[in-house]
Amino acid sequence: MTACKQYIRQLGDWFFPSFCVQCQHVVNSNSSLCEQCLADLPLLDLRKHPNLLYRPDIVELFPDCQFDHLFACAWYRSPFDSWLTQLKFSNQIHYKKALSLIISLQLAISKQHCEVWPELFIILPLHQQRFLKRGFNQVAQCWLPCLVDENIDSHSLQRTKKTQAQSSLSKTKRIKNLQGAFMCNTDMTGKTVAIVDDVMTTGATLNAATVALKNAGAKQVWAFVTCLTPLGSST
Repeated sequence: MTACKQYIRQLGDWFFPSFCVQCQHVVNSNSSLCEQCLADLPLLDLRKHPNLLYRPDIVELFPDCQFDHLFACAWYRSPFDSWLTQLKFSNQIHYKKALSLIISLQLAISKQHCEVWPELFIILPLHQQRFLKRGFNQVAQCWLPCLVDENIDSHSLQRTKKTQAQSSLSKTKRIKNLQGAFMCNTDMTGKTVAIVDDVMTTGATLNAATVALKNAGAKQVWAFVTCLTPLGSST
């Protein structure tokens, strides 16, 4: 049966080839990036800083973090900014596989270099109206395939306030916009909880979720994001 599946996959690769999202060279159907393009990506060094809150430039950029640990794959710049934007606003789902590949690689490095690990993961929910309008949660699409061995909690944290789009707001307005936006309906006493989002710009969304979880008793809250907005960017 395994040989048969492999043969069918090979036929699929022959008749319906997959292409690297960067250089457009043909790649295996299980991949989305060729080895060279993957090696050239500017990923954050999580071997040196598994908790990015200990990196001086990141602490300077995000001085008011309420969460205890920060994980990110890369800065929000080329090519990641384009991939995330195309996925989020144009539903270009072929970028999902590339993003999931990078997330999985960075998660494996982080887990290897962390002495402790979160007991459960929560993908930040969209407000119901925004979810119905968009039709999908782009964070869940990219991250769920990477968290199959983790404990996923999809019910405890709720987004109870329909907020304005954060991208159009200043840092002060982002914070005000998100006050009371999240509610945790589960006792989290003593737990280390991870919250997952796509892009961290000021940290306002992650901070609001962190406050809700710590009010519910969480011992620590870790923030996991695909990308961090770089210094000097207003995105």
